[in-house]
Amino acid sequence: MSPESVFHRPTRALIDLAAWRHNLRFVREKVGPRCAIAAVVKANCYGHGMIALAREALRQKVQALAVATVDEALELRESEGFADAHIILMGPSFPEDAEALQRAGISVTVGSLPLLRQHLAVARRLNQSARIHLKIDTGMGRYGFQPEQLTFLDLFASKPANLEGLMTHFAVSDSTAREHVEYTNWQCERFERIIERVRNARLDPILHAANSGGVLHHPRSHYQLVRPGMMLYGANPDPDEGPLPLRQVMTLVTRVVSIAFHAAGDSIGYGRRYVMPDEGRIAILPVGYGDGVPRCLGGRAQVLINGHRVPIVGRVCMDQTLVDVTAHGDIQVGDEAVLYGAQGGDRIPLEEVARHAGTIPYEIGCQLGRRVPRVVIDTEADEPEAGGV
Repeated sequence: MSPESVFHRPTRALIDLAAWRHNLRFVREKVGPRCAIAAVVKANCYGHGMIALAREALRQKVQALAVATVDEALELRESEGFADAHIILMGPSFPEDAEALQRAGISVTVGSLPLLRQHLAVARRLNQSARIHLKIDTGMGRYGFQPEQLTFLDLFASKPANLEGLMTHFAVSDSTAREHVEYTNWQCERFERIIERVRNARLDPILHAANSGGVLHHPRSHYQLVRPGMMLYGANPDPDEGPLPLRQVMTLVTRVVSIAFHAAGDSIGYGRRYVMPDEGRIAILPVGYGDGVPRCLGGRAQVLINGHRVPIVGRVCMDQTLVDVTAHGDIQVGDEAVLYGAQGGDRIPLEEVARHAGTIPYEIGCQLGRRVPRVVIDTEADEPEAGGV
């Protein structure tokens, strides 16, 4: 079925499984066949829609799926097709969540002694091994045990306790600036000293540290498992470094719903922020900041219509965005408009939108609203598939 036959509103996010597969293959090429991959699907797959992409990741034989919250972990486990998936909860949780997480077989990131003791106690009561990944704060300064706080390793000596994973997280691995490379190397050195102590305690956990930046720039950090995030969705985690051989998974499209003629001197939109320099045509796109389009893009960004780049003018409204189509007489009501993604021979990448909005590509995808339907497509297949968030 076509997206147009499912949704009355023309605004939709097209999620391309072929691009997702391409990016997964790129990660595999970077880390090699012996390194496991945990696809990061947190925050609704960075706004792309978690279930469809997580399911495709499993079809592509990734070894794990990584999420950030207890609700995400349990939603994934309870969804069809994920009963046996290896799910890693990366974010901090509360002791009262331990029962539900251990019963669901979720691998839980633990960065505090009270949380560790609670998970071990629950696992012993359930007579099962606790699925615990110890988080070491090697320099992120956020969550995890400090390197000198490992005196509790003897807690894993009694059965059925089990240390499944040992992990850390990088602060600046996405940057290739010299000082940032040196800092990431220092984090690796601290982590490797912890690895030695853990192995001396006769524990053999899965070792992981590399996010997208680590995958791209720090092969030393690949260890036994990597956790790629933004790169799987087709964007460079460091937009200043330029494009990568990745394919953008999401295309945000809508259609021109109206075109109005304006005389020179007419003001356009809220705050009268844009005044027509000459007579011309202003097109209305039925999408706005209520859908997650940054309000500040007016006067900065462009959209693609019929392969033309046309400027966004005035302030982006909650439900509408105005573009000046004066220079292109072929643009008519009903024509498709692409806010980010490809059309014809041109492309507006997430990195470009993020630059105009003064933010990072992660935020552009994550802030896409729930009222924008995600439509799963496969550009290597024939028919798109309507999919919800």
